[in-house]
Amino acid sequence: MYKLPALLIAANFLLSVPSWSQKKLTLSAFTGSGISFFGGPGAVSNSTYYRSGLPFPSPIPDTMANPYGKKPFTNFLAGLQADITLPSKWILLLSSQYEHTGGSLTSDSVVSPSGTIKTNGKYNRYYDFISVNPQIGRIIFQKVITLTLHTGIDYTSKLNRGDDFDYTNQNGQKNSIGYDGGEPEKNDLRVSFGASVTRKKWSVGINYKHGLVNYWKYGPEKVYARLLHIRVQYAFLSRRI
Repeated sequence: MYKLPALLIAANFLLSVPSWSQKKLTLSAFTGSGISFFGGPGAVSNSTYYRSGLPFPSPIPDTMANPYGKKPFTNFLAGLQADITLPSKWILLLSSQYEHTGGSLTSDSVVSPSGTIKTNGKYNRYYDFISVNPQIGRIIFQKVITLTLHTGIDYTSKLNRGDDFDYTNQNGQKNSIGYDGGEPEKNDLRVSFGASVTRKKWSVGINYKHGLVNYWKYGPEKVYARLLHIRVQYAFLSRRI
């Protein structure tokens, strides 16, 4: 938990250095969507689902053998961002956002005490986080529109974890299994890269986040979060400071 206070202290320092006074401050709200998935040697495209056969609530939960899918999962985010424009077209950025992210895989088998059935199913493992993302950017083009490149770090604070598994068995019967309210395995730390195009008060940006924390703590292989999203941003305050 020491990483989050360190990020907040660093961000406060960046925003308070006296030599940066009389610069432009912009406050914005944004929302967006994209895809996320798990990467690393432990991420899979297909896995087997195991059912305990016990009625809910069971002390032995149903589970996917390997729940970390490397197929795309549709993510969502929304938050606020503060920018300070520095000399020579450098920009400091600090954003905080809610994000719904995860990964998907397919499953062709469900194993239970009564036996194994063949399925055609899709499994999603999803997470809810609050993240803080300090970045530094550089304006590389500025006329009618402004093009900015930026990079930084992203730290997440865990909120919720869940999964859902929808499948059709070999007899054509549809089934749906889900769980919500679990605790995420980790608070993630990511490296972020992105670009944005701005015209007047509106911006459109693309951002990639590369997770550095292994989610599968007791697994045989490591897995990491990967996120790519596009967002629309509106500046509701812009002033000299």
